[in-house]
Amino acid sequence: MKKNLFLILGLAVVLGVIYFAPEMSFAQSFGGGAGFESKVNNLTNKLLKFLLPAISIIGLIYAAILAATGDENAKKRMILVVIASIVGFLAPVIIGWMQSAVGV
Repeated sequence: MKKNLFLILGLAVVLGVIYFAPEMSFAQSFGGGAGFESKVNNLTNKLLKFLLPAISIIGLIYAAILAATGDENAKKRMILVVIASIVGFLAPVIIGWMQSAVGV
């Protein structure tokens, strides 16, 4: 069961990267690096504004379902999902802080 879950999650991540950034491998194509940089910024924005919150909400729902079914490890998973959600929602702030610290 867990192997199938990890396989599905891994496949979803790979397909998500292919969907959101199909041109990442063509960094030197038309327009040099400027077009690539804007695409990377767009990818980062999409990840931070849509994908991370969606994954954290799905994780919270999954942990709540486990708790409702009486899983003994549900409390630990719920705490981990809450911590990961906080980090995910604060990711734009953390990245902005790091960029300002290095002067980008």
